[in-house]
Amino acid sequence: MHAARMTRFCSSTLLTAFALLLLPGSGRAAVELPGKQTIEKVDFERHVMGVFGRVGCNSGSCHGSFQGKNGFRLSLFGYDPEKDYFALTREVEGRRTNPRDPDASLLLLKATGQVNHGGGPRFSKDSWQYKLLREWIADGAKWTKGSGEVKAITVTPTEYTFTGPEQSGQVKVKATFGDGSEEDITLLCDYRVNDDAVAEVTPLGQVKSLRPGDTALVAAYRGNVLAVRLLIPTPSAPGFKHPDVPETNYIDKEVFAKLRRLNVVPSDLSTDTEFLRRVTIDTIGCLPSPEDVRAFMEDKSADKRAKKIDQLLNHPMHAALWATKLCDITGNNTLELEGQAPMQAKLSQMWHDWIRKRVADNMPYDELVRGILCSTSRDGLQPDEWLKQFKAFEDSASKGFDTAYADRPSLDLFWRKRNGNVPLEQWGEKAAAAFMGVRLECAQCHKHPFDRWTQTDYRSFANVFGQVTYGISPEAKSVIDEENGERKKAATGNNKQQALQVREVFVAERGRSLPAPDDIKPLNAKAPAGPPLGAKALGGPAIEIKKGVDARVELFQWLRSPDNPYFARSFVNRVWGHYFGVGLVEPVDNFSLANPPTNAKLLDALAKDFIEHKYDIRDLERTILSARVYQLSSRTNDTNKFDRNNYSHSYLRPMMAEVVVDVLNSALGTMENFGADAPAGCRAIEVGSSRVQNPTIAYVFRTFGRPPRTSACDCERAMDPALPQKLFLMTDPALKAKFDDPKGRLRTANDPKKTSEEVLDELFLATLSRYPTNNDKKLFAEYQKKTDARERKTALEGALWALINTREFILNH
Repeated sequence: MHAARMTRFCSSTLLTAFALLLLPGSGRAAVELPGKQTIEKVDFERHVMGVFGRVGCNSGSCHGSFQGKNGFRLSLFGYDPEKDYFALTREVEGRRTNPRDPDASLLLLKATGQVNHGGGPRFSKDSWQYKLLREWIADGAKWTKGSGEVKAITVTPTEYTFTGPEQSGQVKVKATFGDGSEEDITLLCDYRVNDDAVAEVTPLGQVKSLRPGDTALVAAYRGNVLAVRLLIPTPSAPGFKHPDVPETNYIDKEVFAKLRRLNVVPSDLSTDTEFLRRVTIDTIGCLPSPEDVRAFMEDKSADKRAKKIDQLLNHPMHAALWATKLCDITGNNTLELEGQAPMQAKLSQMWHDWIRKRVADNMPYDELVRGILCSTSRDGLQPDEWLKQFKAFEDSASKGFDTAYADRPSLDLFWRKRNGNVPLEQWGEKAAAAFMGVRLECAQCHKHPFDRWTQTDYRSFANVFGQVTYGISPEAKSVIDEENGERKKAATGNNKQQALQVREVFVAERGRSLPAPDDIKPLNAKAPAGPPLGAKALGGPAIEIKKGVDARVELFQWLRSPDNPYFARSFVNRVWGHYFGVGLVEPVDNFSLANPPTNAKLLDALAKDFIEHKYDIRDLERTILSARVYQLSSRTNDTNKFDRNNYSHSYLRPMMAEVVVDVLNSALGTMENFGADAPAGCRAIEVGSSRVQNPTIAYVFRTFGRPPRTSACDCERAMDPALPQKLFLMTDPALKAKFDDPKGRLRTANDPKKTSEEVLDELFLATLSRYPTNNDKKLFAEYQKKTDARERKTALEGALWALINTREFILNH
């Protein structure tokens, strides 16, 4: 603060103190609140700032925004009492609070609409909020620093179970403050319900159930957030008894236990064909062939589903599918990599291949993450040995997509970006989202509105990665300079080919670091930036930056420790979300205080089992796929037809864009040609590049939501249905051309020796993985009569076109 500003601050403080001596009486009257509550003495931090949060004054859309509103700025959600107090009592010549005439305070005049207020009236003159603020002002607008330091908030009850829809209840919220005192803050909280179709809440904390289901009630008080679950059982008929449903493992136990509390009966077990189609799409990203369907239906062994699960988990395409998903998570963005388009695509493929090899080998998840998070280019090699290896990779890539990069111990491409050193903030965001399932972006500018993270947490975590450098290390400088010099000479004259300039990912002795944010500086601080910040794991220990020691290794050791609250949980949640279409925490990368899991016991059990099995990914998948819950039918009953997050039936869900391409080719018996974008003969889930040059494939990928991988958010992959998707299936000429492929399904199935009914069976098996029903056969017979009898192909082509345009085909279920 400038000297003049400090002088005004001190002078104003003395004048206010003198004015308080002239105020009549001492000790103020208690403030009566709804529900027969009273506040004996109004406290600035506990009550005044609580009211601001309660009525939205310090929200991001109002005065809590970065620039404030109409010259008045409050800290977001009351995070900084000192600055808020200064804004209220010292700015605009102290007109916002007037202890001599409290009703003339600009704060009250604007909030009640007596003076023009851009936010409109927030409360009336006869409201308890007005009385509370007025009492504080009349008592001298005092502030006791630290009086409202919140240690914890609790909500009673911790879980609210209604008896059914159209029932009401009341939650109570208490705060424990720094001095050990407790206080009922129910009226000072801001409330919301995550699913307002299931329940609603009033500003006073009164909750009403609307329809069967469950959701989370979120209570927020001055940046502190807590959520409790609301359960609304399905009304049951007199004498209803929940059926005993077989349980395969602990997954079934936890899911069915919650369903019993909700009076929800799970669907029946899926049919063999329904299960086979679902598990094949989920594990290897394509459809079972007609031969697979027939063989599975004919197999009468009791363990055929278990054997099929094992077969699919060991299929080469299973690793390819998960490599594609993990490329999304780790940010394999082709355009961020070095070189021109052909080389960028090959580097992206190397990234994909590196992950695919480890999934195929069933490397433990923690070791896979170590190879990404703690990677360097040299991996312990001497500079000349590493340069020889680097040039071998480059030479192989120049000839095609077959390189030995996947044999490297670590994935240095994760850190190799064409623009050099990426801002530390981005590395913190990427690591938090990828390996902890936490979205940190909001905390870059202010306290996270729905979680515990502050700007200090954000910057301290980013500082863990300050040593990571992409350039030329002192140890390798001589050999790299010599190599780059030769490349520069070779690129002159008629040789215009731009070769990759050699750089490496290494750990610098002295890394970059972010300072403390401005918001934590005291008002009289003169420095342009906050004090230096150390490195700290997000929600974990401080990490000392030492010469010759990679701070990322210490971070990794903390991540994979059994008591880490994020690492195992975030990954098992991703796997669960993939196989069910909805995560236990949804979105799957949004673990936060305001977004609790729908079944916390199940999430804990999955994480515990994953850790006990030493992060065995395949064992986790086998456990999930073997559960009866996964194998339930998508057909609903009267009790579970509205269920969207308790897994009482299989949910209809869209497929990944790459899987859509591969499923279409499975059905039509064709192959895709990716040209220079990927190895010849590969499937869409094997393509590493986030950007393909083939305009037809690029259009399909974009239409069905393949992400560009430009951010650390899972939300980049769009999974919602859209009109262009339907138009593509109905009218796209490139798709139509596949029907005329000489080796395609229509040509090979339409064998003159087979009857129309036999060919129709083949088309149904190839697309919907089932035989046609009697009604299906009847519709086809009627359609065939309308076509030229001499052109059976016309009728079959129409039938195939209709099949791939059904919801049953384009959705997994």
